[in-house]
Amino acid sequence: MTANMNMHRHFQAELETSVSVLQQQLKLEICYIPVNTTTLVDLLDDAICKDILQDFAMRIQAKNLKCATSLFIKYWSTHWILPFLYCQAASLPFVKWESSALAVELAQTWYWDRTLQLTDTTAFAFNVMSLQDIDIMFEQFNVFFLQISKIGRIPYVLLWENAAVRVVQFYHSLAQQNLSEDMHVRLVKQQELLKAKSAQSFNLLENPFVRLWNNWHPEFKTYMRKKCCFYFQLEEAGQVLCRNCPLQQKYIKRD
Repeated sequence: MTANMNMHRHFQAELETSVSVLQQQLKLEICYIPVNTTTLVDLLDDAICKDILQDFAMRIQAKNLKCATSLFIKYWSTHWILPFLYCQAASLPFVKWESSALAVELAQTWYWDRTLQLTDTTAFAFNVMSLQDIDIMFEQFNVFFLQISKIGRIPYVLLWENAAVRVVQFYHSLAQQNLSEDMHVRLVKQQELLKAKSAQSFNLLENPFVRLWNNWHPEFKTYMRKKCCFYFQLEEAGQVLCRNCPLQQKYIKRD
């Protein structure tokens, strides 16, 4: 009994450390919710997926489901990918990436809150992710993006670009920081992994990460997208385009 209690306390201490680091470094809150909630894997059910996307559309007051679906992935990609990349690079033990453990429920008072929701079951899988784990994580997004693309009636390639933008910007931001040599090396290996993946591994004609990395705009100081994410359609955006929107260059040429 004492040994089990000591192990539980050690686990809790490690988890609290990892959560504290993520809160500080990524400005991301982390919470555990009941297992009987809607998770990423549940989105493979057409009816559930449609309900979740429609709910998101209502919350952000999107004009159509296409806009809502694009922003749904822009929002959740931050939570579903970045904390796991950071923990692997920092050798921080964290919960294992599992689609059934990533909840997609939003609080009644939600307004673009940065909170990673994990089901209680994640407490039973706690480790330091390997580079192979990172590769598996990205491979599993194909099936979810295909499903969300179908239900949201939006190009599949746009969803991958939305996720890639978050990841590439994440690496760019960390590159400006004073990181340990070990963490720098692991981040470089992550990027090498993504750059080496074939376009076919994403079910696309181009690797979405490589395409972004190859399209840095020195004037805008950002990586230029190939497709618009439709954020400008929201009332809160005031019809203002994102700095890396492809429509920016069209307007510049027109002027």
